[in-house]
Amino acid sequence: MRSVCKVWVTGAIVAILSAVSAIAEVRVQDVAKLKGQDEIPLMGFGLVNGLNGTGDGGKYLTTMRALARLQELYSQPTLNIDDLAANNSVAMVTVELVVPEYGGRDGERLDVVVNTIGPAKSLEGGQLLFTPLQHTIERGEPLAIAYGQLTIPDPENPRRAIIRNGGALVDEFVYNFVVDGYITLIIDNAHAGFPMAQQLAKAINIGTQSPLEMGQVQFDENGRPIRQAKIATAIGPKNVLVRIPDAELSAGQATAFIHRVLETQIVDMPAQRARVVINRTTNDISFTGAVTISPTALQIAGLGSVSVGGQQGGAAGGGGSGFVPLSTETDQNVPLETLLATLSRLNVEPKRVVEAIEHLHRTGTLHAQLVYTE
Repeated sequence: MRSVCKVWVTGAIVAILSAVSAIAEVRVQDVAKLKGQDEIPLMGFGLVNGLNGTGDGGKYLTTMRALARLQELYSQPTLNIDDLAANNSVAMVTVELVVPEYGGRDGERLDVVVNTIGPAKSLEGGQLLFTPLQHTIERGEPLAIAYGQLTIPDPENPRRAIIRNGGALVDEFVYNFVVDGYITLIIDNAHAGFPMAQQLAKAINIGTQSPLEMGQVQFDENGRPIRQAKIATAIGPKNVLVRIPDAELSAGQATAFIHRVLETQIVDMPAQRARVVINRTTNDISFTGAVTISPTALQIAGLGSVSVGGQQGGAAGGGGSGFVPLSTETDQNVPLETLLATLSRLNVEPKRVVEAIEHLHRTGTLHAQLVYTE
């Protein structure tokens, strides 16, 4: 059973969403992916034309040189770059395309994202000229070609555009997930840890007995059954190595076996790690697992002392106008949401709520990992 809570602190309002679900089916592919199952970014620099006076302009020499070079390639040389000084319908841009995690085929078309580099004010109405795209790290031959009419998805940011199906792959992206008869599973960061790696390996060993090997029990010279080697082995907090049975490989059923591995249900999910995530930009607070606080007291400037204990669960009490104390007469820890509800009743601003949580973490009172996002 897993619990996930998310808290938004805005002014005097604390919204606590607590979802405690019954045991649900969690599959291997819900918490892990195959090694090599990665997206591949491609990128290039191109020119957009057809802009209605919103381009880079003749004073931006980088664009003018690129335009002059393009005209030269198409047998329309520019004798003097000053001849292009009045041009404000062209803009230099970056062009990006992402090959999906399962690869792509020659001729497959994918969306591309276009962004201005120079002073162009808007890409509205523009057309991307043919632009070769290369791997962002391994330079070489073009792997895709991008071109087409631009669409502005966000009117508030006309310097960014998208071309739907504007990129055509000119190479094959076929990933080999099997190496020497093995595949490697990589557990995502949110679930990584030795308990999850061990449970994932255990689930695979129990749940993926090969139909081609069922009933094929081998015996030693004394007539005793030989114990079969494990298929899956946890080799770290994030990696599980899985051996594809010889019977599956020889029968050409490796793909079917990988499918069964990914669909395997993890029956005994390990307890979710207590984690508090703070967004530095919005001051949103989210947390997972059983996040608790030891009995303590917080001094809130201008408000007095806020006590946190484990008995009343956030019930209002005395202590002055607007003061919501919690019992400290017990040594039991209390859930984080109890403190958050208390600070909400006190109308503590979001920034100060975050500071309180950080203080509790520094003093060892908050029992959870603290993570920051932007």
